[in-house]
Amino acid sequence: MSEIKDQLPNEQLDQEWLELIQEAKQIGLSFNDISQFLQGAASTK
Repeated sequence: MSEIKDQLPNEQLDQEWLELIQEAKQIGLSFNDISQFLQGAASTK
């Protein structure tokens, strides 16, 4: 989790996002997997 905190300022992330990212990491997703998913979701809007 510290890797995420180092890359993104805490004030930009609310607690819900931190929890979702932590859950994703628990099921084996890497930070890059999460980032790619979020970028893909943003590009479909």
